[in-house]
Amino acid sequence: MSIPPQQPGPQQPNPYQQNPYLQQPPGPVPPSPYAQPPAPAGQPPAFPPQGPPPAAKRPVPPWVWGLGGAVVASAVWAGVLFAGGTLGGGDGEADLAGYRVQKNLCDAVTIDAFKERYETRLGSDPNSHYASRQQGLDVNNCNWSLKDKDASASDYSSVFVNSTAQWHKKSEPKGEFASLYKGFEDRSQGAYAYETKPVDGFGDEAFLVVEKRSSTGSKTGPKEFGGMTLGVRDGWFTFELQWSWYGSSTSGSSKAPSEQEVEKMIKSDARDALAALKKS
Repeated sequence: MSIPPQQPGPQQPNPYQQNPYLQQPPGPVPPSPYAQPPAPAGQPPAFPPQGPPPAAKRPVPPWVWGLGGAVVASAVWAGVLFAGGTLGGGDGEADLAGYRVQKNLCDAVTIDAFKERYETRLGSDPNSHYASRQQGLDVNNCNWSLKDKDASASDYSSVFVNSTAQWHKKSEPKGEFASLYKGFEDRSQGAYAYETKPVDGFGDEAFLVVEKRSSTGSKTGPKEFGGMTLGVRDGWFTFELQWSWYGSSTSGSSKAPSEQEVEKMIKSDARDALAALKKS
């Protein structure tokens, strides 16, 4: 029995016998409604690919240009306001009027006028001080415990001078400053009485507070002069100098000076202190 000759299987395509003009399908590309079909290899395209014909331009109404200009102007103005701190919460740069924070306020506030009458009390620190620097507020303080130079050894009167400088860095104290010192008068009750008056020649505004108190603690008895405070605001900087006297009107040579004398001393020392805080 003869075996039929083996039939050849289906011929496999030869990659080297492909039509040289037949382009292989490209990889996946995003469909484009304006894409032109590729031309056969070796032939230039019949015409360059191009998109749909451009639509005719419409004239821009004049009001559009005006609106655009207004928007740009508004944006520029808003930038100026934010940069200057006048829009949004008062984040502008603090106006500290040239006063400088001190390590020791006692170096700038020397109270020379008071020291003509007083000297440091024996056994006390010549002065005590502190300095605080925080994000929103810097504070310097210096205070003195003094006695009258003419006081006898048995005299028990005491004098205290206190100075405080504050650099307000986040909020302007202008709106509250006057109320702060006028509010002293609301504390008048019982053995104490306060009187506030404005004074000229210091910063943007300044107030002088006079304190009177009963030497016996009586609520109805006569009150004697015993304290004075001078408060000054210059921009966002505030300064206060305070004098207090404790004793008796019958203590002879160490009686409290008059209001006029203390006002002269406190103004002189405050003026010198403010000048020194700008130089140092």
